[in-house]
Amino acid sequence: MNDSSYISQERQETFERYLMDQMDNRERSQFLENLEQDAQLIQQFNEFKALFHNVEEAALREQMESFHTELKSPSKKITKGRTFPIYKIAVVITVLAAMGLWLLYQKDPNEKLYQEYFTVDPGLPTVMGNSSNYDFYEAMVDYKQGHYKTAISKWEQLWAEKKDNDTLNYFLGSAYLADGEATKAISFFDLVVEDENASFKNEAAFYQGLAHLKNGDPQAALKSLEKAQDEKSRELVKKLKD
Repeated sequence: MNDSSYISQERQETFERYLMDQMDNRERSQFLENLEQDAQLIQQFNEFKALFHNVEEAALREQMESFHTELKSPSKKITKGRTFPIYKIAVVITVLAAMGLWLLYQKDPNEKLYQEYFTVDPGLPTVMGNSSNYDFYEAMVDYKQGHYKTAISKWEQLWAEKKDNDTLNYFLGSAYLADGEATKAISFFDLVVEDENASFKNEAAFYQGLAHLKNGDPQAALKSLEKAQDEKSRELVKKLKD
């Protein structure tokens, strides 16, 4: 079946990388060359780009409305303070830098592993859905832009009616973990890990293990990571057992 209206997930991700300027020069050149040679690809790209910009603009409008609301609030009065000698500032900076280095070397081994292995889940392409799940993908735009609290707020409104949705549970967990709230993340990852049919079961087990590490609980981290099937999880399990 040759249906030009269907855009595969892989192709959507390619379009999104181009629109978000995430391609290296070689991939970008190859993509533009393919566009020139494939009429169906051009059609799909133009459709995707229109939807992509609609979602991005909706998120931007919401941010601008919030910004304008803040502008209307009474400004705080700024008072002129005393000048602080430059040499004292230099001393303070030196002391703070030394403290930072000391804290770096004193860092908890669990925290070190967490920082070594943790990267924010990149999320889903933001134009995969139809109007019925527009709200989910609008929040995905916020998530991918690093506005985790905004994404959480929107997804939790959906979660009230879709508590069994493994994709929603997984990305709520991912957003909480990215926002530094490991304990809340664990509870959402639990819902995914315990679901035998969950699409993100493997990813949830890995990130749940990292969340336990962030909370300083390596034993709980091991239990979660051993449920994952990827190489990265096996590597981390080995390090925790050594």
